[in-house]
This record gives sequence, structure tokens and C-alpha cells, in this order.
Amino acid sequence: MPKVHITTDNLTLDVKDGYALIDMCEEHDTSILFGCRDGACGACMVKIVKGAENISPIQDDEKDFLETMAAEPNERLACQCKVYGDVTLEVSE
Repeated sequence: MPKVHITTDNLTLDVKDGYALIDMCEEHDTSILFGCRDGACGACMVKIVKGAENISPIQDDEKDFLETMAAEPNERLACQCKVYGDVTLEVSE
């Protein structure tokens, strides 16, 4: 069972394989905020500290949006990510 560690919250959660980060955050108290919930606002931007290979691949729409936001290569929109293995992330500033 994959583990998601959110360093910002000092929280580690076990999740099902293929579980969406947005669903995990709705079920648990985390500091990851969500606005539009469909990858158009950037409120849920997180830094993938470790385990980027265990997150669903970035899709063109998310990639285009992150480029307009001048995001770092390790930043993703949590609302667009599913977990397939252990991952460590933190809330982007």
C-alpha cells in the first residue's frame, strides 16, 4: 500500500494504489488547498520531494498550466495526481 508523506503537515497516510491526492485531502486534514479542482487555478500546487515516478504522468493541460505559472520541474497540481507508490510532498509557496 503506497504511503503519502506531507512534510508541511508532518503527516503520513496509507492510500490505495491509484488513489487521487484530492480524495485523500478531502478525507484527511491537510494544508493542501483546492480551488477549482480541475487544474485551472493553481491553489493545490505541491512540490514532489521524493517519489515523482510514483505519481501519475503529467497531462498536456496540466503541463501547459504549470508553464504559465513558472512552476519548478518538481511541482504538480495535486488535483491532477494519482498515487502509485510512496511519495513525499510539501505545499508550494
